[in-house]
Amino acid sequence: MKYFRSQGRETAIDDLSHEPITPRREGPLRRLLDEELVAKVREAVADLPPLQREALVLFEYEGLALSEIAGVVGTDVGAVKSRLHRARERLRSSLGPYLNPNPEIVTLEKA
Repeated sequence: MKYFRSQGRETAIDDLSHEPITPRREGPLRRLLDEELVAKVREAVADLPPLQREALVLFEYEGLALSEIAGVVGTDVGAVKSRLHRARERLRSSLGPYLNPNPEIVTLEKA
């Protein structure tokens, strides 16, 4: 029914000639994969060294500016930039398989 509400029309179930196609991003598999990715990101952030995690959380999640972070943690802006860079590199390395899936893996849609 959600499909038809978004289309701005109502149809009786008996009038349907086919099952409405759920967009891929809203399907149960997509939700499961999104939940897995969220869990992996949380795990990867938790595994960062404390100073890198602190800089990343304050910048990405709390929205603080580099100068504000430097003031909070008691260091200079250059050190904050360095910590952010190293944290992002570690995340890119640990989350790479989830963000750049292997094209050789067959997905359910192709099977």
